[in-house]
Amino acid sequence: MPTNPLPVTRPTSRADIDLEGRRRLLRDLGGLPETGVQNREWLYMLQEETRQSLSIEGYFATEQELRAVLAGRKTFPEILNYYRAAQGLYDLAQQQAREGELGFTVAIVRHAHSALFRELTGRRGEFRLGAIRIQGAKVTPPAHDVEAYVRAFVRLVPDLLTRFPPIPALARLHALFESIHPFTDGNGRAGRILMNYLAVTQGLPPVIIKGEAQEERDRYYAALEAADLGFHAGFPPPEEQALSGALREGDFAPLEALLREGVQPQLDRLIIAAVETGQELRELRDLAPMFGVQEATLRQWVTRGRLIAVKRGRRLVSHPKLFLGERAAEGEG
Repeated sequence: MPTNPLPVTRPTSRADIDLEGRRRLLRDLGGLPETGVQNREWLYMLQEETRQSLSIEGYFATEQELRAVLAGRKTFPEILNYYRAAQGLYDLAQQQAREGELGFTVAIVRHAHSALFRELTGRRGEFRLGAIRIQGAKVTPPAHDVEAYVRAFVRLVPDLLTRFPPIPALARLHALFESIHPFTDGNGRAGRILMNYLAVTQGLPPVIIKGEAQEERDRYYAALEAADLGFHAGFPPPEEQALSGALREGDFAPLEALLREGVQPQLDRLIIAAVETGQELRELRDLAPMFGVQEATLRQWVTRGRLIAVKRGRRLVSHPKLFLGERAAEGEG
């Protein structure tokens, strides 16, 4: 797969530099694999994203129940719709990345909602026409001109993806979409699947925000509340400059941290799978002489994110290609 374009704005925070090192490494190893159930990494990511994203909205399913739904042995339309919508949208995102196009449109926003609610409602993909309240939130979505707000949101997408590294851009776009709340129902799952569509266009795997436990959901809601601070006193007009100004008032650190935590395990999983395809992973004690350091130093590198490793049995294993020190330094230049 051809390489994905790197952001115009270089990352400046330590966390974004580390993440960019991983993204560069995955790109150098061939990029995201093709979406499909034949790829076990994608199968895991799609299944886990489906479970966690729906858990945030109160639809809980075990891994076994989810597999039963996908195999046709159990009926759970919310699960089936989410899984299929994610698979289709992420495949489109990869095609656009190959062509060097973003192509994010109002039609894609409508399609995401329509696919998520197939056979569940007759108002699939239709923007709401009146006011709406978000339970427990301090932001009040606009009551009128909803489509105009969505169109302004769509126009802001390439601008924010250019001005910010991927995770800060995704955090701002996700907070803005959830603040607009354009649909009568399903805004959370639609917003997360659209955020991940954009993540894939940037060469990142889907961000999996955990939502099975109440404290996980509370953390997510608190992060959104901090991010949408600029909309608490009211909504500006549906214009890019006005919406950007409101976004500047938000505190995005909690949401950015949540998104990084939600994407790094998937990045590491894909990177390890790509390296392991042609190379044997070795225990840290065997790698230490190759780096000219002690095994304890390698363990520190793993803890600090400079070396990617995975646990096999009771041992950590890695490979020289999984060292991120030089790539992290590139991000600082």
